[in-house]
Amino acid sequence: MATFGDLNSFIGIGRLTRDPELRYTPGGMGVGKFGIAINRTYRNQEGNNVENVLFINITTWGKLAENCSQYLKKGRRVAISGELRSNNWQDKDGNKRVSFEINARTVQFLDLVKDNNINSQGKQSENNEAISEEIIEDNTTISEDDIPF
Repeated sequence: MATFGDLNSFIGIGRLTRDPELRYTPGGMGVGKFGIAINRTYRNQEGNNVENVLFINITTWGKLAENCSQYLKKGRRVAISGELRSNNWQDKDGNKRVSFEINARTVQFLDLVKDNNINSQGKQSENNEAISEEIIEDNTTISEDDIPF
């Protein structure tokens, strides 16, 4: 009898709800946090279009976190690939709380960007158009103790 492992995989496209926040672990590794909104439109039983928005927190690590902090801004469109993570804690009243986020493995910048004639590699652009359309990957393994916030 074959056994199958579990699967924890997320792929989504959305727009940043806030500018990325970059911090560093005591060991010097970059940790980036930002949110995305994914819109979904469907038709309800009455035949009306309904728009539903899903807000998702994203965490990035290492060079990926630094690149996201440097090139992404609120409103920019991105494709995220990663895994779902949960955070458990107790609030000030002693209630158990949980939140979920995506630990991103890849972030693809989907918008064409005009930003002071600087391209995605940080060099002066000859045609005055900066294009930040690339896949940035970082498969760094870290522990929960490395998280500075």
